[in-house]
Amino acid sequence: MKNPGTKKLVIIMIIVIAIIIAITIGLIFLNSNKDTKNIHLGASSNNTQTEDVSTTKKEEEQKISTSKYYNIGKVVRTYLGALDKSKYILSDGTNYSDDESIKQYIFDMLSTEYIEKNNVTVENVYDNVKDLEETVTFVPLNMKVEQGLGVDKFLVYGDIVYMNSNKLEKTYLIVNIDNINNTFSIEPVNEEIDNIENYELQSVLTEIKKNNSNTFNNQEMSDEDISKEKFNNLKLLILRKSEDLFNSLNKEYREKKFDDYNGFSQYIDTNYDRLRTINLSKYQVTNDKGYEEYILLDEDDRYYIFKGNSNNQDEIYLDTYTVDLPEFLEKYNSSDDGYKVGYNIEKFFNAINDKDYKYAYNVLDDVFKQNNYPNQSDFENFVKSNFYENNKVNHKNVEQEGNLFVYNISIQNKENLGEQKNLTVIMKLEEGTDFVMSFSIDN
Repeated sequence: MKNPGTKKLVIIMIIVIAIIIAITIGLIFLNSNKDTKNIHLGASSNNTQTEDVSTTKKEEEQKISTSKYYNIGKVVRTYLGALDKSKYILSDGTNYSDDESIKQYIFDMLSTEYIEKNNVTVENVYDNVKDLEETVTFVPLNMKVEQGLGVDKFLVYGDIVYMNSNKLEKTYLIVNIDNINNTFSIEPVNEEIDNIENYELQSVLTEIKKNNSNTFNNQEMSDEDISKEKFNNLKLLILRKSEDLFNSLNKEYREKKFDDYNGFSQYIDTNYDRLRTINLSKYQVTNDKGYEEYILLDEDDRYYIFKGNSNNQDEIYLDTYTVDLPEFLEKYNSSDDGYKVGYNIEKFFNAINDKDYKYAYNVLDDVFKQNNYPNQSDFENFVKSNFYENNKVNHKNVEQEGNLFVYNISIQNKENLGEQKNLTVIMKLEEGTDFVMSFSIDN
């Protein structure tokens, strides 16, 4: 791409561009103080006119509210926390609680069915539960429910997250919930389950009597609570390179961004220092075809999107530039060319900040690449030497010259806003959301 000649038309100046982009980003988010919603996962009922009535009723019964989903996850955390022997040991090596009391505490969480089937007693309880000697937490990944006469039975699948050794362990548990007494009981599942949806559940319990260990707090969670839960769970899994998380990524997205699990793992290694410090900053909850969608933003203005689907699970996206998402595509298509150029520059530098050199390299003009960066590693070396670890884009002005746009910007070092560089970006808009660009650093 050659540097264009005479400038023809100034179409947008810095204030206009900055306002447009700021308003667009701002519209994506709502105030963080949101009203609590009852969010249901499960099969969509948009086509109820053609569905069998009994099938629809069954699907409705099997829906699990998002609040209950995460409250059951908290029950599992409580149970696993009780199994952690290290939590009962003081710094001098002595136990702060006697062994019999700990065993009784665990025993009282187990279901009467499991106790009777396995001849569990207080004395042999450790022979019938998982042996944990390290602090753990739990991330629920999927669950199904069978409603009973007073007690609902949930089959829960998820990852035990070891906090010290940084490992994951897949686990299955059955959690019984008495919605009248607000109590729970646990049944360890000592088998691998190929398909949780096909696993036969039968709820025969009619009551779970209250004791000192088994109170169930079915607290209705706000959008903010759920956003935090999703974000924190994502952080736990991504730092441990969870295959379940990789498989939860939208299929088109993960294939385009990572190719395979090895690409995903390499992405985490490359961005590990950043990922271990991410915190939730803003969120928005929208409804997409009957399912809740959570759009989360961290403190560095990076997006994480959770789209609910009919399988009680989210499809996850870790950015907004790799594939065209409907909520951003609509704004893009309805905007003028000046906005589109500015938005594409943001995408380019979002990829740079993510160290996603493949995406950034692929949007460069072919002639520009051949003359300056014949291969991706050349471009990567240039970026590392000339751009910042975390770049903030400031828009100045854009001018159109034929079918090309010349955009003047500056990039600031987000870690030290006093450091900045001026760039000239030349861009050609192509079909749909495609574009090619070149750039130069101004002296």
